[in-house]
Amino acid sequence: MATGISISSTSNLSNGQKILVANAMRSFEPSAPNPDLVMSVRIPQGHKQWDISTYARLSTASALTEGVDLSQYQQLLTSTLQITPSEHGVIALISKRLVRRQGDANVMAETGTLVANSLRRRMDLDVIALFDGFSKSVVGASNAMDITHFRGSVAYLLTDNDSNAEFGPAPLPLHASLHIEQISDIILDISDTSGATSRPAGFGDDLLQRWWKGRDRLYGVSIFHGGNIERDSASDSKGAIFAREALALVIAEVAEAVEERDISLRATEIGIFQEWGEGERADTHGVEVYSDTTATV
Repeated sequence: MATGISISSTSNLSNGQKILVANAMRSFEPSAPNPDLVMSVRIPQGHKQWDISTYARLSTASALTEGVDLSQYQQLLTSTLQITPSEHGVIALISKRLVRRQGDANVMAETGTLVANSLRRRMDLDVIALFDGFSKSVVGASNAMDITHFRGSVAYLLTDNDSNAEFGPAPLPLHASLHIEQISDIILDISDTSGATSRPAGFGDDLLQRWWKGRDRLYGVSIFHGGNIERDSASDSKGAIFAREALALVIAEVAEAVEERDISLRATEIGIFQEWGEGERADTHGVEVYSDTTATV
């Protein structure tokens, strides 16, 4: 005969107890703001390509002399970005047996949410990949971002760095999409009250009290947490500060959600598909922020 009060062994009571299984929870999807931060256009049906043309500025007007003919004419010039959208998609297969055994009435709805999140993540990553194309890059691998890099980047964007007069200074507003550790480094820099480069006491109190809301402003620039910006093998990441028109996203159609039953397989296919393309329109209107994003803790 068993003795004691333990119920942990199969010779006692544990093998006769029921197991309660909660409804499955969905993993957290990080923020994917970048498609909303860039220039976005929709290509009409029946077109395979979108050409974005930008008129270059004319030379500065000249002072004239009365009675002297103005014989120097200006030629209109355009730069063109050609974007051909391509198809993207994801599909999930849900068996009838899974739905029956899962006992969760929301399994189909949850699957729809998951495939939609997957497609949005793909679009976000495609925009993030364009950050590497900006010619101007600040900070550098293995170095932490600070306020000097941020305000210097803003000053660069608002300066006319276009020697060919194609685009001119970057137009406002500006956006910043950064890895959260890059944002953390900025907050540390502007809220530090010790050391030779310390800020006045109280300067960063408000930032410390409400850190982090998900979006904030610095020098008038909206800073977004790019949740899909990845670390490389050396724990560095590439974010960017840019004007909306610096990058372009061409969308051919709205996302198409499909559901199709396969009778012989006894399953349902759930998919979502969309066609888009992306490209850099104005190189001098963006700055790559390449810096160390090693975990703080």
